Amino acid sequence: MHLREVDAYARLPLQVVGAEGNELILEGGRRLLDLYGGHCVNTLGAGDAGLGKVIQEQWKRLSFATNLVDHEPRRGFLSAFEGNLPPCDGGWSVFLANSGAEANDNALKHALAFTRRRKVVFFKGAFHGRTAAAAAVSDTKLAAFPSTPFDVVKLPWNDPEMAAKAIDTTVGAVILEPYQSLAGVTEPSMEFLNTLRRLCDRTGAVLIFDEVQTGNGRLGKPWASQHFGVVPDSFTTAKGAAGGLPIGITVIRTKMAQAVPGKLFGSTFGGGPLVLAAAAMVAHRVGQPQFLANVRATSEALKVAALRGPIASIRGAGLLLGLVVKPELKAATVRDLLLEQGVLIGTSDDPQVLRLSPALTLSPAEAPQLARALEALEVKA
Repeated sequence: MHLREVDAYARLPLQVVGAEGNELILEGGRRLLDLYGGHCVNTLGAGDAGLGKVIQEQWKRLSFATNLVDHEPRRGFLSAFEGNLPPCDGGWSVFLANSGAEANDNALKHALAFTRRRKVVFFKGAFHGRTAAAAAVSDTKLAAFPSTPFDVVKLPWNDPEMAAKAIDTTVGAVILEPYQSLAGVTEPSMEFLNTLRRLCDRTGAVLIFDEVQTGNGRLGKPWASQHFGVVPDSFTTAKGAAGGLPIGITVIRTKMAQAVPGKLFGSTFGGGPLVLAAAAMVAHRVGQPQFLANVRATSEALKVAALRGPIASIRGAGLLLGLVVKPELKAATVRDLLLEQGVLIGTSDDPQVLRLSPALTLSPAEAPQLARALEALEVKA
């Protein structure tokens, strides 16, 4: 018998044997500057000594425990995480799970239970995950399931007028990524975000921000709500929240969370001590002003470095940037050529847009390597 893996990923022709800081180490010792960061996962880079020490010590002390008992890592995480949250009357409540899709499922579950409605609004270009509820509000080429678990309405991105026509008292939730990463780091206008907030206030719908990628300091602020100045009723995160360990976090205004039965939620592994010890470390680091200042400074350095050669324009914020290639080129072609120059960068669903989502520990001093790589390219359409 020969065991095969399901052919789900178009893997790059790279054999990675290790990583150090912001570099991947390949067979033979060749190194790549990693400007993709594992889809926004490697918040603190590879092999961070502080995070490694926390994980090692927690593994020896208490690696796992049922959610029927309490433990110090949970208390430590709640304290560290709370310090980064946006202001909210009545405070916030959290539920801990294992992934971004699960976190989004839980946010939607809460919103529909809270409003007692069954319609959810989402937007063209959205990606919220592959579970049944998250896939129902994702704009993907292949339908993940034959039917949706609730009624859905897909609206154009960044269109306040269409939103105003569609969001009424039959809508239970409006879910969006503050920046649509997979769609090509598409940016929202302030008019769009403010309109959604106003419409949800007027109709009683729950406004959900999917911060699986934009959260945990990636935009140069702890959360997109602080970056844009628009606070949702609920938001989610995952990916980089535990520095490389699986986690999903659903954050809900406490007054709203208390209005639905807590037993709607549950998770075997969510909120385990090992992961929460790591997540507390990440939250503590993200909460340090100098850490976020480095994100903003590195963002500016990357923008300067990237605007050359095949790159026509740049969008995004912090360390989630979309590099728009010149019209006659394809992003995948530029990605492959950059690999030859020792730089790993991501693509997106937009064939004209590359994505930068490196570790938040990347420094401005490392940005010129991207500039040199782009200048070295001879790209043909």
